[in-house]
Amino acid sequence: MTETVTGPPSGTEDGGLALREWLARNRRENRVLWDEETRSCQVFGFAETQQMLKDPHTFSSDFSRLVPDAQGGPKIAADGRPVPNLLEGHLSVTDPPRHSKLRKLVSQALTPRAVAELEGKITSITAGLLDDMAGQDVVDMVPAFFNPLPVTVIAELLGVPAADHAMFRGWADALVSANHDAAAVDAARLQTPEAMDNLLLEMQDYLLDHAARRRRDPADDVLSRLVAAEVDGERLEESEVFTITLMLLLAGHISTTLLLGNSLLCLDDNPGALAALRKDPSLVPDALEEVLRFSPPAPLAYRLTARDTTLGGVDIPAGVMVASWVLSANHDEDQFADPGTFDLTRSPNPHLSFGHGIHFCIGAPLGRMEARVALTMLLERCPEPRFAEPPVFYSSPTVFGVKSMPLSRPVA
Repeated sequence: MTETVTGPPSGTEDGGLALREWLARNRRENRVLWDEETRSCQVFGFAETQQMLKDPHTFSSDFSRLVPDAQGGPKIAADGRPVPNLLEGHLSVTDPPRHSKLRKLVSQALTPRAVAELEGKITSITAGLLDDMAGQDVVDMVPAFFNPLPVTVIAELLGVPAADHAMFRGWADALVSANHDAAAVDAARLQTPEAMDNLLLEMQDYLLDHAARRRRDPADDVLSRLVAAEVDGERLEESEVFTITLMLLLAGHISTTLLLGNSLLCLDDNPGALAALRKDPSLVPDALEEVLRFSPPAPLAYRLTARDTTLGGVDIPAGVMVASWVLSANHDEDQFADPGTFDLTRSPNPHLSFGHGIHFCIGAPLGRMEARVALTMLLERCPEPRFAEPPVFYSSPTVFGVKSMPLSRPVA
């Protein structure tokens, strides 16, 4: 349908209630909305979102043409060095055939065995973080638990020395804040383009030096396998190694952090589900899938139309940015029975929170394992989580979850 598209609520400080209502209204009235005046398109239905995600030839993930620096050569920092181009080698913004090769190369490094072997380390890291909370009256779970767990796991995955884990976490926090939370203290470091350039160069220097050491002296870690991976005689370029390691750090960090916070929110709203998990912890994986459906950490997926197309009966011209609401698709009544109910026995549960098609999240097995271990162990130590203060939600439409969640005596 063509009409003037009324934008979503400006923020999700209310926990997303207004956004959910806005999405439900649009989903009932129009599955796809094309606004001729602004030349923008929004998608609300499950089938339409799935169609978009599985057709990379029509719905491109390559946004480089929209970024001036990507067309005019590398940006130069104040010290004369080229600033890393974060679009180069980033799986989520690459189309076939380049995407196919990059994904094969990354898959050689991030193997199922490599992920499975991390479970013991994840258990140890989780136990240590929970021990650190013991006896504290009030603990903000985001900086104390939800955030450091995935960052530390990614650091271990890449073989980063323990002495550098705090630095690693600082980088991740600053970049996430700059992209999703302009009011955060960490974002103040990056309020100017020069500050962002300097941070990226600092990270690049460290990670490429670490990669060079792994080329000379390989270890049993993902980075060693990443720099050695080869497809059709081709290996990753240095810039791609940096972008992929940065992708693992940032995507693996924020998604798991938000998933853990959203899990406690869902359980707080559904005490019957919490009681069921306490009685039978083997239900945790199913509960996490329902959390992913009900409150996806990434509520939006973007694509750029590479050619004129029709989606949900609506004609969309080439060169248009399409915003598909995964949060809405996951609540589509045509796909999910009683979608407004949090049901940890829901089966099947084909949510789109990890994507679909060639861009299905390559780190999904790791994220699921991290969340399973963390939530299981947290509920063992904290069987009845109680909020000391109301959680504080991100206001950015690109992330869905909390940036602060104070609990009362979470670990005795």
